[in-house]
Amino acid sequence: MGEAYLRDTPYIWGAYNELSPLFLNYICALNGHRSPDIEKAFTYCELGSGNGVTVTALAELYPHGSFYAIDFNQVHIDNCNFLLSDIDLKNIGFYKTDFNDLKSFPGPNFDYIVLHGVYSWVNAETRDNIRKFIASRLKEGGIVYISYDSLPGWSAITPLRDMVITHTKNMSGDTLTKAQAGLDFLEFLKSNKAAFFEDNVTAGAFLEQIKDLPLEYISHEFFGDSVQPAYFQNIAHDMESAGLVFSGSAIPHLNFIDLAAPSEFHDLLKKSATRIEFETHGDFIRNQRFRRDVFIKSEDSMSEKEQEALLMNLSFGTICVQEDFKRSVAFGDVALNYVADLFENLIQELCTGAKSINQLKELSQFSAYQPALILDAVRFLTAGGQVSPFSHATDAPAEKDLTANRYTLGGQYNLQILKHRLFAQESIGMAAINTGIVAEVAMSDALFALCTAEAERDHVSDWAFQRLLEKRQEITTENDDQTQALAEAVEEFRRKRLPKFLEFGILTPVPD
Repeated sequence: MGEAYLRDTPYIWGAYNELSPLFLNYICALNGHRSPDIEKAFTYCELGSGNGVTVTALAELYPHGSFYAIDFNQVHIDNCNFLLSDIDLKNIGFYKTDFNDLKSFPGPNFDYIVLHGVYSWVNAETRDNIRKFIASRLKEGGIVYISYDSLPGWSAITPLRDMVITHTKNMSGDTLTKAQAGLDFLEFLKSNKAAFFEDNVTAGAFLEQIKDLPLEYISHEFFGDSVQPAYFQNIAHDMESAGLVFSGSAIPHLNFIDLAAPSEFHDLLKKSATRIEFETHGDFIRNQRFRRDVFIKSEDSMSEKEQEALLMNLSFGTICVQEDFKRSVAFGDVALNYVADLFENLIQELCTGAKSINQLKELSQFSAYQPALILDAVRFLTAGGQVSPFSHATDAPAEKDLTANRYTLGGQYNLQILKHRLFAQESIGMAAINTGIVAEVAMSDALFALCTAEAERDHVSDWAFQRLLEKRQEITTENDDQTQALAEAVEEFRRKRLPKFLEFGILTPVPD
């Protein structure tokens, strides 16, 4: 990739469930496209795997899949192998390969090829070589996920990047140092009411959003020489040249006209001649700044009957307990409210365990509803992000499991990511073994989960306190009794998080 792509700063250790084959299959099903059968053997390739967090978790979640992670940065590859060193996973490999050398990559053809962010961070030659790789190595019926900085949303922000690069051009130090200096400079301009920020509200709001994000992320967004936001239609054309068609958005609510834009634009969207036109209109209506797109190598669509049968058989579960389930979700200027009795019944039932529509329709509380109506309601629940497709049905944990004295962490990956990344970031991606998803877990909950697996029930808060002290982490409380505050936080974890951690298979009770 030459010198076009930032090399001196590793990327953040993020986990992204939208890269999971289960989620990608669901997006395709929502939009009427068949997808690979993940109950059977499949092949998966991530281009630009970074530190390998997501792909390693997926390799454990899907042992019958074969995973190939490609990155050109040796630091990323070293981090990947370090994470993998104490995990006995035979179905994943990390490969240091420049994207311009993909033609000689020795792996198989793939059912899935995914790229998170990198397509808008590399130059035109590299993008062309990525397209050639997709065209030659994606199987018929295979899926491509591609996320990227998009226009028109980035049009008001690009001057910030230009300003930061110009301001730091002659500074010494690495990119992280320059990124902090650039942020400080922008904040100085904004706080002193520079006309650019006074006249560009979007740019000011963006600065407020990013200034507390990891500098590694900001470095990649601002300092790559080839950063090039793109219009959706240009990306769609690129993928079309590789033999792909657009299936849908991996931002679930954007697949629904009612949620993709305010009501005054619904007629415009409904009259769109093509899905590409629909997406283009929507991007301008929302001023879309980042897109997550799903493409498929197939012109073949399912019939409505086939699509309904597939969706009716999928399991759906919640990522939170009923108490925390939000009955109103906002998507910019559009709000989705779950106030009908059908929604309430579904929330209550799915919070006790994942179920398919075929299972739900047999329950007495849903007997008055047509299956198609139940399915529509579940689809709108998934749009809000609190309900997700699961690989299997799940059950609520028994009372004896909730009150067990000892627990173990499910799988090998979860222990390793906690060993390497505890306290290093605000949240951490954990493999939900029973569900096929990668769950984003707040660092405090990750700490309590680890201590729950290390100590007996009565000693978990003491164990957590000791780990905090060892890592010199601050304990913020409303009073001076830190021990009591931590004990209360552990009880809150047991009440609200432990049920889900047990359902997900992140924690498993140890029999007495």
